[in-house]
Amino acid sequence: MHPQLQKLHQDHVNLSKVLTMLEALLADVQAGEHVNLDMLSEIVDYVRSYPDQFHHRQEDAIFSIYLEHSACRNDLMEQLMTEHILLINKSHELGEKITQWRNDSPVSRERVVAIIADYLKMQRDHLNMEESSVFDVLDRELTPADWARVEASMPALSDPLFGDPMRQRFENILERLIA
Repeated sequence: MHPQLQKLHQDHVNLSKVLTMLEALLADVQAGEHVNLDMLSEIVDYVRSYPDQFHHRQEDAIFSIYLEHSACRNDLMEQLMTEHILLINKSHELGEKITQWRNDSPVSRERVVAIIADYLKMQRDHLNMEESSVFDVLDRELTPADWARVEASMPALSDPLFGDPMRQRFENILERLIA
């Protein structure tokens, strides 16, 4: 598999770990338990700052280059690119509701549950589609020149939680993952 796809796959593995933590927090919210709002906020901040702002853009660049010379699977690639926008909107909405909840603004626990559950389902479905139906096609069909264009179009950035010295920003999430 091309190194760019290997990196995206590792991003998916890492994001899946964070989503598992979000699922555990969702269970606490659903059960009416005390919820670590700092952890919940950090998870949303992480998603908004790395997957939303960098990972999806890199995938969009790859998908766009693929669409330039392939008539196959256009609908799927375009659907995934649209889902990136929807996921960004959903994580933004989630962040807003959590901020409101933290500030004791009127937002119901049920609304927070619905937003988190919806986000988790869409994100998991999206990751599964990319892993099961897209990455192998991209690896087979993109040329070395295509990959060079992808690499030239995106700055090198490592995941701030799983591979960058900036990860102190997400230290609470990392500590819980390690535990």
